[in-house]
Amino acid sequence: MKIKIISEIQDFLDYKNQWDAIFNIHDYSFFQSFEFNYYSWINELSINKLNRLCIISLVNNGLVSTILPLYIDSKKRLRFINDDHADFCDVLSKEKFDLETILSKTRVKFKFHSVHFINCTKDSFLYNLFNGNELNNSLLIPNAKYSDISISSGSFPNNLIRYKSKQKTEFRRVKKKNLDKEHYILRKEDSDFPIDEIYHLRERIINLRLRKDNFSDESRLLLLKELYNSNRIIISLVKTKNTTNAISFISRNKNKYLFWIDMYDNSKMINIYNYISFIENVSLNHSVNINFGRGVYNYKLENFKPDIKQLFSAHIFQSKFRLNLFLAIERIINFFKLVYKKFKKFKK
Repeated sequence: MKIKIISEIQDFLDYKNQWDAIFNIHDYSFFQSFEFNYYSWINELSINKLNRLCIISLVNNGLVSTILPLYIDSKKRLRFINDDHADFCDVLSKEKFDLETILSKTRVKFKFHSVHFINCTKDSFLYNLFNGNELNNSLLIPNAKYSDISISSGSFPNNLIRYKSKQKTEFRRVKKKNLDKEHYILRKEDSDFPIDEIYHLRERIINLRLRKDNFSDESRLLLLKELYNSNRIIISLVKTKNTTNAISFISRNKNKYLFWIDMYDNSKMINIYNYISFIENVSLNHSVNINFGRGVYNYKLENFKPDIKQLFSAHIFQSKFRLNLFLAIERIINFFKLVYKKFKKFKK
């Protein structure tokens, strides 16, 4: 087994075919795709010159068997490319490997103080690599949640047994409130990337103070455009005559759909309407899995009743002291989060 580290952008680009070969043999999320990682690096992470590309690959008999899509950030942490915005992170691999040995050999060439792998599902290769294995100064902890729901083909919401009549009535109410709206699903094969509509909606959202000024900035829009043109994402869009009210960027993998990024104005129930319209369309003739992404939002839970699942993060430190320091900081952060949550509840 040979370890190869990719730190130059041209070498990254040259790896596409081998990356795709591994990606296509397993049910990875689009966050593990070559396009998501390459264009995330090009358009977002490489802007900070303190970030360093550090993709680790394992080669057996001249063939790539494993890819760890990583970089070293400005704080010398080894982590997944664009992990802050990737709902699910994982390595791509055909076989088990000794992570400690790989990291030890990588550290000879590249300096990093700690390893932080976040947003791993229980089904991920990485979770199973850490779970039950005693890696030195390592930690596997819950870090976030996500939700999804499987829907049989048919007329939504009647094709879901878990929805009672009250729930179905609420969906009809949302649709009735938006009778003046038109819904569209945009795909690369039949529509150009709707940059003008996105710009106008983004500007209106910011002016309405629904989002901060840096929401979906130019770098993010370039990434979204590349992913759309690569057929990695599609778009669910809602309009009122010439005004765009809502846009959702959705990944698709066969019969699986993931709502990744939502943009919507202050029209009543507009994001829920966008979700309902999209699910109606894609589930009419096919059974589908709808993933609502990372984060547990009440309006999604209350309206769609999805299953809630746990994500995990795995960490490795150079010493027991650094591990204990990390745990102490985590406890302090979680304490203040709890206090803030209670304060908000009390304020209401």
